Amino acid sequence: MYKDDKKKGAPEAAGDDDLLDALLVGLEDDYTTPTTGSKKSGVAPGTVPEVASATTGSDSTDVAEDMIGEAAAAAAEQKQKQEKKGATQTDSTTPQKQAVPVDIQKRLKAMMPELLSTGAALVPPPASVTNPTSNTLTISQLLAAGLHLGHSTSLWNVASMPFVYGVREGISIINLEHTLTHLRRACTVTKAVARQGGIILFIGTRAGMEYVTIDAAQSCSAYHVSTKWTPGTITNAQEIVGPHTPRLPEARPGDLPKPFRPDLMIVLNPLENQIAIREATKFHIPTIAITDTDIDPRVVSYPIPANDDAVRGVELVAKVLAEAAKEGNALAVEASQERTRQMIGARANRMKSWSAARS
Repeated sequence: MYKDDKKKGAPEAAGDDDLLDALLVGLEDDYTTPTTGSKKSGVAPGTVPEVASATTGSDSTDVAEDMIGEAAAAAAEQKQKQEKKGATQTDSTTPQKQAVPVDIQKRLKAMMPELLSTGAALVPPPASVTNPTSNTLTISQLLAAGLHLGHSTSLWNVASMPFVYGVREGISIINLEHTLTHLRRACTVTKAVARQGGIILFIGTRAGMEYVTIDAAQSCSAYHVSTKWTPGTITNAQEIVGPHTPRLPEARPGDLPKPFRPDLMIVLNPLENQIAIREATKFHIPTIAITDTDIDPRVVSYPIPANDDAVRGVELVAKVLAEAAKEGNALAVEASQERTRQMIGARANRMKSWSAARS
């Protein structure tokens, strides 16, 4: 502006240079990212700087208005870009939900509650698992347990030849018909001994057969030896077992404790317990044993030709013999109850006859 255009008493208007500098400062703040705690000028970013209005000069006023409009449009556009950028960053920083495994059973219950309730009512309860007996045992069960597999022909004992069906790839195959027949005979002997109240001893000392021996003995209230057989347990029982035998109530002070000998020995691995079999034979104690093709079956009272290396097969034979012992125990209980009833009936008859005689 020129000096001649100034009027006395009128306020001094802002010059074109000053107005341009103010607008440039506002645009610079709008197009740069502000930092916290630092500002280049007193103009807030994203806002249009206040400009002193000119009182004179129409050209200067038009130029100022045009520049103010352009600055406002640029600021609005920059604000929209920043909002879009912030929204994108917010979406990217949002934590993603982890995949949760689906509970199939819960899902089915939610989808088919009526069907499941109806089906549960129709399904019968599981029947109690019972061990096979000598009457229900079949050859197919013996075959599934692997009792037909013998030893190689190099370990073949000639005395076991009547029980061998044939040879397959150098392995002796045991005739399971003989196995089933001899097992049923052994069950008959076990049942008879248990019925008379005899002591039955299970012996199984091979690795992996400990629990089979213990379970079979405990199921029929018998005795068991699951560790190494101590030589002299039967032949020298007074020295080996005597100190551990409780004294009888009617024993006199000078009497030694009398150890009890078993009435029947069931040997699950006779190859490692030949000493026990000899001791039982010396004292005429009957023995039942699983005789493989490498064992002489004549040393046992009641041999059962079968594979003594298969744990499943040994467990099957032990369970069948245990069931026979349980049947014998049940018959013994019934016989004892019958004797008791007979004694009570005989006593009642004597009392009646005595009362009738007095009257």
